[in-house]
Order: sequence, then C-alpha cells, then structure tokens
Amino acid sequence: MQITVEIIENLTIRNNCYHVPGNVSVAIERCLENDNISAITSEYERLLAEFNRFVELFEPARIEYQGALTLDAYTANYLCRNMFIPSIALRDLAYHPQFQDLPASLKVLDLGSGTGAVTLGLLSMFSISPLSSVSINITAVDSCAEALARQRSIINESSYDSSKVEFQEIDICNTDDCINVVQGSGPYHLVFSANCFTEMPHENSRELIARLPEVLHENGAIIIAEPPRDYTLWLIKALAKNSRDMGLYVYYPCPAPECHHTWKDICWVWRYHEYEVSDIMVNGQPLEHPREELAAGWLILTKQNISIYDTFKERRPDLSWGPISKDYESARLVCCGDRTIYFTDDSLSCVYRRGHFVGISDEGVVEEHYKI
Repeated sequence: MQITVEIIENLTIRNNCYHVPGNVSVAIERCLENDNISAITSEYERLLAEFNRFVELFEPARIEYQGALTLDAYTANYLCRNMFIPSIALRDLAYHPQFQDLPASLKVLDLGSGTGAVTLGLLSMFSISPLSSVSINITAVDSCAEALARQRSIINESSYDSSKVEFQEIDICNTDDCINVVQGSGPYHLVFSANCFTEMPHENSRELIARLPEVLHENGAIIIAEPPRDYTLWLIKALAKNSRDMGLYVYYPCPAPECHHTWKDICWVWRYHEYEVSDIMVNGQPLEHPREELAAGWLILTKQNISIYDTFKERRPDLSWGPISKDYESARLVCCGDRTIYFTDDSLSCVYRRGHFVGISDEGVVEEHYKI
C-alpha cells in the first residue's frame, strides 16, 4: 500500500479541519461513567488549571488524578483533539519516498496510551479504504489499568476491532520492564509518545528514547508530540541534539546538528491544527468546553539519515527551506538550519502560520508554501 500526502488528508480532513467521526463521539458519550455535566466540566477546569501552573516551568508537570471522574474529563475534552496525532505524523512521513510504501502488516507501539487518542486515531484511519487494506496491530502501553479499560470500551463502542490492540499495563518510566514486555510484538514501524514526556523527568524520557531503537523497525519512525510549554520544548531540543548518540536522526522539524538557536535551549517550533467534532452529550445536554486547536511541539526520529527537507530541497534546490518558527505582527521568522531568515507578510491574514514550511529565495521572497 502506497500513501501520499493527499491520501492522508482526504481520509481525515473536511473543510480544512480534521474531522472526528460521529461513531467516536457517540462512543465517548456511552462510555462516560458520570452523568453530571457540571462535575465533568469542573474536573476539566481543575486539570487545566493544574497544567497551566507548569507552562513556564522547566520541570515535569505534576497533576493529581482522581479516578473515574478524571477519566471522564480527559476523555470528553482531550481524546477527540489528540486522535489526529497519527494522521498528522503519517502525512509528515508521506512527504518522503522512504515512508510512502506501507507494509502489508503495520506494527505500532503507543506509549502512554491513556484513554486511547492515538490508538483510536489509527483504528479510524485504517478502517477506511485505501488504508483498510493494511493489517494494523497496535500495542497500547499505560500504567493505568482503568484508562486502558476505558480505551477498550470506546474502541468497541466505536465498532472498531479491539482484537487489533494488545493492552499492556506498564509504567513507561521503568524502561527495562517496558522494553522487555513490548519487544515481543515488535519491531514496530511506528512508535508514538503523545503528551507523556510533559510529566516525565528528563532522565526517564531520554533513557526510554535511547532504548527504543531496540524495538524500532529499520524503516520505522518515533513520533513525539507534546504540549508546547517551556519544559517540553527544551526537552525536544535536548532529545534532538542527542539523537545521533542514540543511533537516531531527526526527520522533523529540523536538522538538529545545524541548529544555532540557544535561547533557553528551547526548540520554538510547534504547530496548530484545527479539528471539528459533533457535540458530546451528557445526560441530554451538550458538554461545553473550549474547542482549542491541537497545539503541539513535534519531534520525529528515524534510524535512517533522512529528513522531510529532502523532498523539498530536491524539488527546489535553489531555495532555502524551513519552518516558520515565530510569528510577528507583519513579519515571519523561518529556521533554516544554521541560520534564520525573516520575510515580510503584508497580507494581514493567516496565510502563513507557525509550523508551515516555506521555500525562500536569496532575495527573501517566499516562492513555495506548504501547510505542514
């Protein structure tokens, strides 16, 4: 099965937004244990407030979890937004010929799987033609048995096949145990870690990443997506800089060895993606919550010394390529490896956004633009 950027977009995007299938939102409604809409909303607000305390801190977030109500709040407010992480990652990979041929049997590892956003996103995509021709097998790992049970229920209620998912209750901070358990189902073509490292000490995340090549397919990819706060952006930069010591290379967002930025040692590239979902009903009432865009800092690592830039540079070797990494009122800053380029944006619109890829001429004119 060969994938293209267009195939992935056609499967998951409608009206320029990632679209949550109706069966998933209905399944979420059916699996919520609490029918008190005020309690679910209050718990979501508590979790958000606790997270916000750590946004500008260089330390792992420490958030108190309280059982079924917390699972309800996470499921209702975050699952839909995060289920597009695999869609975005596959689209990124589809830019390079090395990843366009999917194996007939695709093996995926979902670390810190939680309520199952990544797993559900994968099952949704691979239930639709042409990806339905690919056999997908997912190993979902999390330390919370209740979260894994909730995930299985949502998968079944969505009419997806839960037999394609192997659920493993493991603490991913215990690297040896984690690798020993999951290696039996590998090697994996895709390894996801979404919204996990934000709550892990750096030494644990670095140790885990260093061991992942043991279970990664030679043509596989590790996809990390984290909320864009100071700690995780610094962590992504640190993991990128040390990737070659681990036998890995940065595929996205940039060629790390060439990076010259040192401000707080933070990688300041992150992206926004819009999504749409039908109302999730609780006891006959729509659950109201902010429909923020999916905002995440990304890092894709591979065993192959290749980059998403390869394709763009081959198309237009005369241009300097890079992601827009900071927005100003009328100008944009683009990271091009070992240098920074500014270009003026007089459109006063959102034509260019943080994370988009552009090709810039020697005169500072944008000649190519991709909404990555």
